[in-house]
Amino acid sequence: MSISKRQEQIMELLNKNGFITVEKLSELTYTSASSIRRDLTKLQNMYFIKRTHGGANILNANQVAPLDNRLMQNTVAKRKIAKKAESLICDGQIIMLDGSSTAGFLIPYIAKHKDITLFTNNMITAINAINYGVKTHCIGGTSVNNSAVLSGPQSYKMISEIHPDILFFSSYALDKNGIISDPTEEENYLRMLMLENAGQSVFLCDCDKFNRKSLYTLASINDVDIAVFDIVWKELNAKCKIL
Repeated sequence: MSISKRQEQIMELLNKNGFITVEKLSELTYTSASSIRRDLTKLQNMYFIKRTHGGANILNANQVAPLDNRLMQNTVAKRKIAKKAESLICDGQIIMLDGSSTAGFLIPYIAKHKDITLFTNNMITAINAINYGVKTHCIGGTSVNNSAVLSGPQSYKMISEIHPDILFFSSYALDKNGIISDPTEEENYLRMLMLENAGQSVFLCDCDKFNRKSLYTLASINDVDIAVFDIVWKELNAKCKIL
């Protein structure tokens, strides 16, 4: 189940304002109130928001399924990356997606193929894949920073027993020397295990992550098989194949 451009706009407005009435959303999006209510129902069913009397608000950290706000950032770039990466997907593959929002944008393209088995540690990605009819395994564990991403010892054990044909993953930062890094130790370690077991590894990275460096080093871009960017980065020192 994907979300429409209007639903993305609704999410952006809710992220900015916290709570908005149906009438205000209708006014800001030039859409009927009945259509807005249907949009809000869909977003609530996907665990992005909470419906309230007369409107909606973003789920907060004290609620069961808080929104990973990264899902709504740089959506144009992430869609472009997913479209490029589609050429790497084949019928019958065992595919692993990490917990990143970028990897989650691949779900509509994965769903076009037959006999796919999908593994992911992101609950939102798993729900979307299930709604698309993809055979999905959600890697269990403990919520990372009150998000939909799971990690911890249970996740590590499960990952060590899975050998996917292809892994699609992202991270927080990529510097000009090709070092991939992330601020979250649990996610970083889980990605290391994923990389060890994957037959082929594909790094997904939008330009907002270029020229950054974060606390925990994951790998060099030269350690992965393919990198997929939304734009060309000529200054990057990389030997791997880049799409």
